[in-house]
Amino acid sequence: MAEGYDAVFVGGGHNALTCAAYLAKAGKRVLVLEARHVAGGGCATEEVAAPGFRHNFHSNFHGIIHWGPVYRDLELERYGARYVWPENQFAHVFPDGRAIVLHRSVERTAERIARFSRADAETFRELAHSYRQVLEEGIIPALFSPPVPPSQELAPLEGSLEGLGLLRHFLSTPNHVARDLFETPEVQTWLGFWVAQLAGTGDVFGLGVNYPVMLAGSLEPYGWGICVGGSNVLAQAMVRCLEDHGGELRLDAPVRRIEVGDGLARAVELENGERIPVGGILVSNLDPRHTFLELVGESELSSEFAHACNRWRYDEMSMFCVYLALEAPVRWRAAGWDEAVESCFAVSLCESLDVLDDNASDCRLGVPPRTPGLFTVHPSLFEPSLCPPGKEACFCEQIAPWDLRDGGPEAWDEAKDGYAETVLERWRAYASGLDDAQIVGRYVASPLDIERRMPSMRHGDWNHGEMTQDQLGVFRPFHEYPPYRTAFENVYLCGSSTHPGGSIGGACGYNAAGAIAADLGIDAWWGAAAASA
Repeated sequence: MAEGYDAVFVGGGHNALTCAAYLAKAGKRVLVLEARHVAGGGCATEEVAAPGFRHNFHSNFHGIIHWGPVYRDLELERYGARYVWPENQFAHVFPDGRAIVLHRSVERTAERIARFSRADAETFRELAHSYRQVLEEGIIPALFSPPVPPSQELAPLEGSLEGLGLLRHFLSTPNHVARDLFETPEVQTWLGFWVAQLAGTGDVFGLGVNYPVMLAGSLEPYGWGICVGGSNVLAQAMVRCLEDHGGELRLDAPVRRIEVGDGLARAVELENGERIPVGGILVSNLDPRHTFLELVGESELSSEFAHACNRWRYDEMSMFCVYLALEAPVRWRAAGWDEAVESCFAVSLCESLDVLDDNASDCRLGVPPRTPGLFTVHPSLFEPSLCPPGKEACFCEQIAPWDLRDGGPEAWDEAKDGYAETVLERWRAYASGLDDAQIVGRYVASPLDIERRMPSMRHGDWNHGEMTQDQLGVFRPFHEYPPYRTAFENVYLCGSSTHPGGSIGGACGYNAAGAIAADLGIDAWWGAAAASA
């Protein structure tokens, strides 16, 4: 009977699957409702550009999932999620044919930096050591724990000159940090562009904290891995874990309405008219605006809670993506400088951080970047099942505005094909193998297309909400209620709109499971610390 469900989940993204699997392993009867034909949200792998070529949408390389307990606790490797780890992680190429490649080895990377600046190579060595300590002792534990008040979070850094220097960088923008740390524009651009990928741009204050995540996270013993078989394999491993412990998943089951009464969620109504009672708790993988303003309805909310939900902001900078099926792998002109460029899972191109700043300015004006900085991704080099032998499935992306100045979001339908040509011409200046005759097929995704394909990504926002200081930590998604809780006693949030935000790590779902266990007195088999929210 439906009344027997202890937890009903709205949305089947990887955080919902994480939370649901933890509760199912604790003996709870769980139902996950997913609107799409496949679970996993941004962990999606689909054949779109041409038959036989599969592309990962939004989630391409995973590191954070291996930092915390989720991968081990849910035995995801046993359930089929296996990884390959490129030794050459990412590269940045320049118009003059030079490049900088980050290898998982600190020394091999420093040697490459030294070709530009010995001083910057030494700075990199020092940062690799200090950032690894920050990552292991500070950031990873913070990701997989409920957020703490800002004063408590920052206090450990305030007791030393070195700590205050780190804090200043964390509160700054990624581009400012790059210019402060390194002397050569090439090194600044190489690392600054990489760090900016977590939020899409490098000019947001408070995102300097991404440096330890992206730099130390790329180096041994860590690194960003490629999921064998495609990113959706990770999600399917979570589904198998969930179902192995009695949980249920229903696909093609979009929720039309959440019925509430007397401060509780009472039922969910599906688009097909089916009503599923909520006898225990309801957990939403969606953001607060989507969950409460759209599915519950603002008229059902208190004025205080309605204000908190209306305050939530989506990032107006989304992504514009071009997915390609190619006759052969891309060949980079910069391989003459360093052949390792062609064995990286990601290669970016952008002349300078000034260009990246200009891209952000264009987006805020509602204009697609006129000289886009491109981030190109090449997973089939490491996971050949994604395409036929000898060919390549790759894509490129760059920041783009959701709301176009001329015509709004809907104008993307007319503009996207022409802009895709602008993007490809930009890429062709740095590489061969991208001529029309060598393109088997392509799929173009504008910010509007992202929302259409992934309905939970409102405004094409893959983080489910802007990643800025007033929407991070205890403020994500609102400070009026304890983390992962809401104004409704039996309704919880577990998606990327909660701490710590976007990226594939299962941290939001893990932390939400701890909060639920603490509230309901569930025996947290995964450890008492997790339930101390």
